[in-house]
Amino acid sequence: MISVGLVGLLLGACVIDESDPELSEYEGSLVSSNRLAANRLAANRLAANRLAANKLAASSIESQQLMSTADGRDVMSYVVGCAMATGQNLTLQDTSGVSYTMAGWIGLAPGWATRVPTVSERRWVSACLFARTNLYAIPVNISMRHDTNTTLAASPSEKTTYNQAEGAFWGDLFAATPVMYACASQQFATTTNQGIEGLRACTRPDPSDPSMTQCGFTFTGYCGTAYPGKTIPCADRTAPYGSCAGGGTTYAEVITIFLPK
Repeated sequence: MISVGLVGLLLGACVIDESDPELSEYEGSLVSSNRLAANRLAANRLAANRLAANKLAASSIESQQLMSTADGRDVMSYVVGCAMATGQNLTLQDTSGVSYTMAGWIGLAPGWATRVPTVSERRWVSACLFARTNLYAIPVNISMRHDTNTTLAASPSEKTTYNQAEGAFWGDLFAATPVMYACASQQFATTTNQGIEGLRACTRPDPSDPSMTQCGFTFTGYCGTAYPGKTIPCADRTAPYGSCAGGGTTYAEVITIFLPK
């Protein structure tokens, strides 16, 4: 059977190396393992959305509930990794009082450690989680970017190496009703899984339900162009995309993924 995995902002380039289980540096960028299973996220989605009502603290009832199962801890490690900055660790407890220390990595919502997150912070962390999705749990290096957010600015060497726009991700996992959106930068063949993008496949429509991607996100269409039955979801026509719409709401917190050709 093929396992389903969820794979995956500091100033400068942001490249993710999914083959290394430890956090390290790579050409001045952040490097991380991305192996959170999609079914773990689905199973803990309702618990995760309650995190928005409080700070990410050891005493938070919402945090403790997630920390009390192995799957929940896995989800929380990705929330902390996306929200907190490198060097900003959080020690969280489960309902039995057992403590676990989790490392920050990207820094999209560092203030969440001491206060309730803003809507924009929730959306950035959500986009980070969605952008790191990998259908087959096969290591693939990815470059995360946004068109105006300087924390996602790519270096010239990164732009040269990671020059294939896969698609974009946005939404709000922590809203009362969680929403997860994705668009594809190009129309892919539905009968083959060739190339690096085919290993991720999270912007490809699900053949059994074209309204969803193969990773379970709402498919909004093709980012830079329209096709029958769909409008263009993003304001920009070229990647990286600045703002994209889903469910009647426009989100400025959008992460575009670039892959190496």
